[in-house]
Amino acid sequence: MELQSQSPADGLELQPPAAPEEPRTPARLLEYKRGAFVAFPAHTTVGLIECPTVLTVPGAPYYCHGMIAWQDRRIPLLDLNTLLRAYQEAIEPPIGHVLVLAYQSAPGQPLEYGAVCARALVRMIEVADSQQCDLPGDSDLWPWISLSCFEHEGHAVPVLDTARLFGEPQP
Repeated sequence: MELQSQSPADGLELQPPAAPEEPRTPARLLEYKRGAFVAFPAHTTVGLIECPTVLTVPGAPYYCHGMIAWQDRRIPLLDLNTLLRAYQEAIEPPIGHVLVLAYQSAPGQPLEYGAVCARALVRMIEVADSQQCDLPGDSDLWPWISLSCFEHEGHAVPVLDTARLFGEPQP
């Protein structure tokens, strides 16, 4: 009896081992002004409110629209576009949606909450380390409020640290 051996040329192609897929992390993508985006770690986003009633607070910072009601509490509503530009528009666009965010002022402390204006609906995306890029250069605040930055569809997208955004300024 004669044994036959097959080689790859006999129809059995050897496939190189598949490269492991790059790990990806979920993030919420928010357009804070036309064509400009930020992202938040998915675990920090806790709600989306449509057309909230805003309570004006005298003496609030220029970038704070006031307070909104959420789950039997009042939380601050920030406008990221105004914060990053360092001045208010003469005519502000209407507030359609707001994204409610959680943060801790220090490890082990209870969660606190704040909200940011969402001019368009927020999207869930996945981000990989290979998308990392430099922060945009259009605001001096990016290094203070960002954890990192990634490229998405041709845009540099800073990932914001909610504790830095809403917490007390640190020296």
